[in-house]
Amino acid sequence: MISFVQMGNGIVDFILTLIFLVLITYPILGGFAWFIGVLCYSFLFKYKQKDWDDIPVEVEPFVTIMVPAHNEEIVIEDTLNYLMTKINYENYEVLVTDDGSTDRTPEILKELQEKYDKLRVIKIEKNKGKAHAFNIGLGFAKGELVLSNDADTVPEPDSLNRYINYFIRQDSTNISAVTANMDVQNRAKLIAKSQTVEFSSIVGIIKRTQLGVLGSIYAYSGANTMYRKDALIDVGLFRQDRATEDISIAWDHQMDGWLSLFAPRIMFFMEVP
Repeated sequence: MISFVQMGNGIVDFILTLIFLVLITYPILGGFAWFIGVLCYSFLFKYKQKDWDDIPVEVEPFVTIMVPAHNEEIVIEDTLNYLMTKINYENYEVLVTDDGSTDRTPEILKELQEKYDKLRVIKIEKNKGKAHAFNIGLGFAKGELVLSNDADTVPEPDSLNRYINYFIRQDSTNISAVTANMDVQNRAKLIAKSQTVEFSSIVGIIKRTQLGVLGSIYAYSGANTMYRKDALIDVGLFRQDRATEDISIAWDHQMDGWLSLFAPRIMFFMEVP
């Protein structure tokens, strides 16, 4: 083997040369692998949603938009005002699980409850994390479909109708959840613009590849995903002993035979640092 590093020690030279070759070839081989994955998604994956059906109001499935919140006084009012006034869907509620907030979040929620009939709030006295807050909220959710929506995130106005299109298909009985395509809402800073590239291209390509090659995704977007409530209950809800609840629940669904999907044509927008 040709050695690109000369340190005077054969084993060290071999290890460093191997690391060097991996770093050099990974972008090429990785890019080729992602390209093949996207081709598989485009031509082989059968669960793509090509058209959107308009769902009459009288048959709209009831949806609960779940918003876990902990010390979100900066963003919570704008997010809830948007969810209450900009969503093109009638049969839904917004359920906020106030996870032990110690700032002005409870006061803001109280004011908004007086303004919006569709808004409900569950007060959790002690903060125990997003998974715990979501599990508590699920017990109060009226909808059989539950949209997880972070407090700093807003979905596009037609998102609920588009999500529902996946769950009313004839082949949808085994779909556990559908996760949307993320984008950055505040792009003024350079770091925000770089995250736009990450979300719009890299993450999207990875999820398309997982669908095209493996037939399912292995990580939901915790910021905006619609879950079938029965699928969450079936796997014992979100595990509270793991740091990445959105990845954990996706794996639990895979292990239990559920189908997890990525919807690239459903957009949501999030605030980034």
